[in-house]
Amino acid sequence: MNKEEKIKIAITAGVAAVILLILIFFLALSGKNKGDEEKMNENITDYAKSQASADASTGTLTESAASTESSEQGVLDISTAEVSQPETSEYKDTAANSVSGNSFYATNTAVLKDVYKGIKYDIKSQMHEMYTYWADGNTEAVRDLAHLERFEAMSYSLLGSNDFYYYGDTTEDGLPNGTGLAIYAGDQYYFGEWSEGVRSGKGTWISFYPNYSKYVVKEHMYSGEWESDLPCGQGQEHYDYVSEYMNDSDVYLQNAIGGFKDGYYNGDMYIIIVNKNGETTEWDGKCDAGTWEQVLYAAVDDRDRIPVLSLQKDNERHIYMTKEGARGNGVTGIITGGSARK
Repeated sequence: MNKEEKIKIAITAGVAAVILLILIFFLALSGKNKGDEEKMNENITDYAKSQASADASTGTLTESAASTESSEQGVLDISTAEVSQPETSEYKDTAANSVSGNSFYATNTAVLKDVYKGIKYDIKSQMHEMYTYWADGNTEAVRDLAHLERFEAMSYSLLGSNDFYYYGDTTEDGLPNGTGLAIYAGDQYYFGEWSEGVRSGKGTWISFYPNYSKYVVKEHMYSGEWESDLPCGQGQEHYDYVSEYMNDSDVYLQNAIGGFKDGYYNGDMYIIIVNKNGETTEWDGKCDAGTWEQVLYAAVDDRDRIPVLSLQKDNERHIYMTKEGARGNGVTGIITGGSARK
């Protein structure tokens, strides 16, 4: 066998070996793909089931039907005030699925945690310190003090009561009378006029929320006239929110300006609503001792909801509420009654 024939035989053997290897590889790969495909299908089914189970158990946030804006009907529907809270919020269980006490987002009062063990506070000196700033109109300093641990600890010591610490003018019997400052449980403060132990005249109430709070509300305030320990007369309610906890479906009250009676909205009301981007809209309505009246010349909708507020720039647009949601609207959460602790 000459050299040329040997080369031909070697090439032929090499080609045959390559073809054989390709065939073996193809058969092996085909078998693997078939098995893998079956396993992959099984895994996808299991994964989908696990995701559905996870979504159900964690309460994945979805858009609430309680407060959606309809471009077709030109309405803002807040009929049921369903509440969406972050899962870490200590307010979630108490606020969820409730009808709001202030017509809009269903809010709760501040919750102070039991984290103040060993923190010392001096009631008299701290009350004097805050009184001085408040009397000077320095609200920012008041706010800074209220968020200090020694002030929160002082408020926490009143937990479970409606009593309050007081600094200011009194009667001969020691009842708050004249101008004074009070601190209540739940990080609530009042500065203003008193009469025979109750808030009466002009004054400002603020409910602060601690910095560790995971709640959407950061601060709740009423400033104006008082009678018998409740907002009564002309005044303004105001909310500040934590934007990262706000959503696009709920309706957030920023300001309610007008008349108040026994804590409820009363008379002509000017309402400002704010969204998570800080954008506001202005609305007009009328309340009778906390019950919103139906807007004139506007009909109840097909779900029996009442038009209660009209957009200032387009009075053909309304906010609709259920009959239940239209009742009992006012400044909520104020601790009333109680006595000044010595």
